Amino acid sequence: KTLIAVGMGPNQFFNSDLKDRAIFLVCALTGNIGLHGGNIGSYAGNYRAAYFDGIAQWIKEDPFHIELDPNKPAKVKGYFKFESAHYFNHGDKPLKVGNKNFTGKSHTPTPTKSLVVCNSNSILGNIKGHYETVVNILPKFELVAVSEWWWTATCEYADVVFAVDSWAEFKYPDATASVTNPFLQFFPDTPFPRIYDTKSDIEVIAGIGKAIGKLLGDKRAQEYWKFVDEKRVDVYLQRILDFTSMTRGYKAKELIELAKKGIPALLMSRTYPKIVGWEQAHEEKKWYTKTGRLEFYREEPEFIEAGENLPVYRETVDGTQYEPCVIVGEPHPAIRPTPPEKYGIPKEKKDGETRQVRHIVMPVEKLLQTSHPLKKLGYTHVYLTPKYRHGAHTTPVDIDIIAVWFGPFGDLWRKDKRKPWVGEGYVDIHPEDAKALGIEDGDYVWVDADPEDRPYKGEKKPGSEEYRLSRLMLRVRYNPSITPSISRSWFNMYGATYGSVEGHLKNKDGLAKNPRTGYQAMFRFGSHQSCTRSWLKPTLMTDNLVRKNTIGPVIRTGFAPDVHCPIGAPRDSFVKFTKAESGGEEGGKLWRPAKLGLRPYYTSQAMKKFIQGGFVES
Repeated sequence: KTLIAVGMGPNQFFNSDLKDRAIFLVCALTGNIGLHGGNIGSYAGNYRAAYFDGIAQWIKEDPFHIELDPNKPAKVKGYFKFESAHYFNHGDKPLKVGNKNFTGKSHTPTPTKSLVVCNSNSILGNIKGHYETVVNILPKFELVAVSEWWWTATCEYADVVFAVDSWAEFKYPDATASVTNPFLQFFPDTPFPRIYDTKSDIEVIAGIGKAIGKLLGDKRAQEYWKFVDEKRVDVYLQRILDFTSMTRGYKAKELIELAKKGIPALLMSRTYPKIVGWEQAHEEKKWYTKTGRLEFYREEPEFIEAGENLPVYRETVDGTQYEPCVIVGEPHPAIRPTPPEKYGIPKEKKDGETRQVRHIVMPVEKLLQTSHPLKKLGYTHVYLTPKYRHGAHTTPVDIDIIAVWFGPFGDLWRKDKRKPWVGEGYVDIHPEDAKALGIEDGDYVWVDADPEDRPYKGEKKPGSEEYRLSRLMLRVRYNPSITPSISRSWFNMYGATYGSVEGHLKNKDGLAKNPRTGYQAMFRFGSHQSCTRSWLKPTLMTDNLVRKNTIGPVIRTGFAPDVHCPIGAPRDSFVKFTKAESGGEEGGKLWRPAKLGLRPYYTSQAMKKFIQGGFVES
């Protein structure tokens, strides 16, 4: 039996769903679904919500009929509508190209007026198309409020920042679970004193609710948070446990006390460890599809129009040397995509918006004779921005001792005052590619993606505050392990903000540090997000696809958050590198490690001897 472990990274590309459909097909044909040791594993933090199918007791308590008895369940009635977070950085617009709107009604976004977030992995700092969001979208918002315990780029652009407890400072218990282990994890309240004047996340949202109630003169807004005020949030936790399939029977107070002793609890799933699809494979229970079976042919019109009714391979939407988004294969009677002309789009039109709905079939031999439309403008490299395997979101920049080790450009003394911090952002390029471009190891380069929409839509006026902020500058690292024509920057580093650029240019020490907030960037200008943008895939925005609800054993059609909606983190682009500055300090041509012969393609005889173990005697 074979376990296919699919990490978060491969999910974050425009055509990632085709990869998943192909994997499921292979595993179904070989009997590797729903078995211990033979299955498909995928990770995303959001998937944990499905384990708590009683969460409605917390997020949907009817505010007009509040249950104040701690021993009774909440009365549930939802008054809100989920929307995908992946539309607001697309301008809160549906995907309308040519003569057709490709966004289903159940997916259609409403204009964003406020953004209030907590525990959001710096949603503004990490969002694709970050500088499009900053320059063109945020000015339309009326409010941005964020709860954080690091000062992130989201805080930089917030109207209100609430300082909240770190996990080590929790004064209110909480609970979670993960797809990667079988545990029901409780966070107990801790005896550690708060380091600063912070509040709990739950105190913040309770405070906002009560303040709104005071303005409206409605006491229910106070009563809604009764068990927060009484420090009895175990009541809310117990309600969730009681209505969750895999936790019913547990007592929240008991689990909190056990957690203080380091004793975990198990989710009461059918199998240990959790084996997705076990019931379907062993007991012939139905899958959450229209037929109750695994379905590999998609009959919905959107899939037929896209040429994706069968699992196919198609080039990515931007990060390719060849014509983007082409369906690769010989003509086939079952693959009949709608040509762009039917949408009122000229076949030769290949801009970013069009490529999302441009369905062209080509055999591989013909594809290899094509090129990305930007190649004629001097663009040369696919640019990937994955997460570093051992870095979670912004780990490398939270403290200096980690930043200094994140890559080869760490220097606690910052002898080169051009450096934004003790560590800095960089791009990995194959040495032969860099040499061909006249770029030495350690040089600073400008990185430009499609000028039509990046780093933001609209005029890029040299010298303007917006363009200076958002055009990416970073160091080059020679990396022989990188495939020629491919380049890579890790996702994890804090990008430049208006404040950090101001600091870099005006601070006496040259630090890219906001003089008012202390925000510390790892880029002098721009970030890896200068080269990314939002993309909307039509087959992920249908109204008729039968799918499981996000939470609970229920099937419906149309939009469902994290189940049937656009991918929010596309990581590829096609870029041009232009040398900005030599890597040597004080005007020197070569970066010092290269000059000393310590780097690939500059290797001294002593370094070669060291690599071969020549300095070791037995």
